[in-house]
Amino acid sequence: MTMRPALAFAVALCPAVLLGGCLAIGPDYRQPSLDAPPRFVQTAGQGREPGPEPAGAAHDLENAAWWASFDDPILDHLIAKAMAGNLDMVQARARVRQARADVKTARAALFPSVDVSGSSTTSANGLLDAGTGTTASSGSGGGSGGGSSGAASTAVGTENAATTATTTTLFTAGFDASWEIDIFGGKRREREAARATLEAGIWDMEATRLTLLAEVAENYMALRAAQEQLDIARRNLKSQEETVAVTRERFRLGLTSQLDVAQAEGQAASTAADPPRLAATVSQAIHRLGVLTGQPPENLVALLSPSRPQPSVALAVAATGLPADLMARRPDLRRAERQLAAASAEIGAAVAELYPRFDLTAGLGLQGVSPSNIAGFSTWYWSVIPGVSWPLFDMGSARAGVEKKRAVFDEALAAYRQAFHTALEDVENALADYYAESERRQRLTASVAAYEQARRLAEIRYGKGLTTFLDVLVIDASLYAAQTELSQSEAALRVSLVSLYKALGGGWKAAGDPARPPS
Repeated sequence: MTMRPALAFAVALCPAVLLGGCLAIGPDYRQPSLDAPPRFVQTAGQGREPGPEPAGAAHDLENAAWWASFDDPILDHLIAKAMAGNLDMVQARARVRQARADVKTARAALFPSVDVSGSSTTSANGLLDAGTGTTASSGSGGGSGGGSSGAASTAVGTENAATTATTTTLFTAGFDASWEIDIFGGKRREREAARATLEAGIWDMEATRLTLLAEVAENYMALRAAQEQLDIARRNLKSQEETVAVTRERFRLGLTSQLDVAQAEGQAASTAADPPRLAATVSQAIHRLGVLTGQPPENLVALLSPSRPQPSVALAVAATGLPADLMARRPDLRRAERQLAAASAEIGAAVAELYPRFDLTAGLGLQGVSPSNIAGFSTWYWSVIPGVSWPLFDMGSARAGVEKKRAVFDEALAAYRQAFHTALEDVENALADYYAESERRQRLTASVAAYEQARRLAEIRYGKGLTTFLDVLVIDASLYAAQTELSQSEAALRVSLVSLYKALGGGWKAAGDPARPPS
């Protein structure tokens, strides 16, 4: 009984398909547990327990557009511009696309590669007499000149060559397939690693987004603080220049000394040195925001140059939740965990190199002497060629590869745990800064109010001759310093709140990036 070629081809592939579904070797990844404390130290130190909080307040923090709490439409505009145009985000998206392509490549390696082939081969065969040789032929004689049936004839020549040639054209069309059968699961582990690497890349993109949100907000706070301090410096300078003019007039009238004039002029000159420095800080903040939003800085000058008050700030700190919640909220922790999963899968791929590698090459097609009529193709052909390779004499290199991948996994595990500890540190530091700066702002607010009262009283007393001009200048300098420090504290309080949102992993889902690839 003769098996049809197509059926024979399919039957030959069935065992390979079954073998390719075997269990993958190597470690099966399980996410390691983290030793999370029951609460944040700073919340406990401030008398705040982790619960109860509004339902989902901490767990949905990544969905919260926290920058909206500052109630500043220009900040909202800059955030939107950064999400659309920031070049770090463009690079992160490109890396995700690269990782997606790697996953497709790894998946394709699990299946046979099939090529369609066709060829036309022309060949000529014949017997050639070079001029002194002989040409032999045989046939049947049917003539009347005494020829004998089936006789052989031989011709001998010395000058002219005799040639007999046959030209044949053979057309071939078919399919060629090759397959490395994944018996020990190395290819599946490679696909698993590629998938985990893709997921790590997506979380890296989200971590980039979170960092970008915070950096835009922090630079915007720095801009408004510098503008406010520039206004404070200019107001004080104007007041001090007026004092210089009054002091000079009093000196001209003999009502004060040259010493008072020199002191007034020195204080005004000292204050006049601050505006250039603060103006440079304003320009640098605008330049940085231009980079963050992916546009030339001059595009933002008209929008950001006019001075505005620092954004409003909520008096209550954000809901922090539990330390264990950070694993679900912070993209950098998820990235580290996915990198660990990829390292685990790569161990399995390396272990598979210790075992034989099986492959199968097969072909199926038609061949004939005429391409014009399929029915005229006279011959089917098929072939199945199994193969096996095993690096028996290169086991040392293969085992070293396994050891290297295990070391990579250990490194990734340590990095994952360290990332969690760093996340705890970020939250604790941000909370400490926020609570400390809140108290400092209260103290400085009281200080400014007291110095303003002292300034008014000093002017009255100086006018009555009850105090010296030096007392007035000292109070002026103290008021200016207190106003500047209060402005700096206001900015630091807002930056600490931004840092807290970033440390808690807040807002990266709410950024509204239309180009964000699905997870």
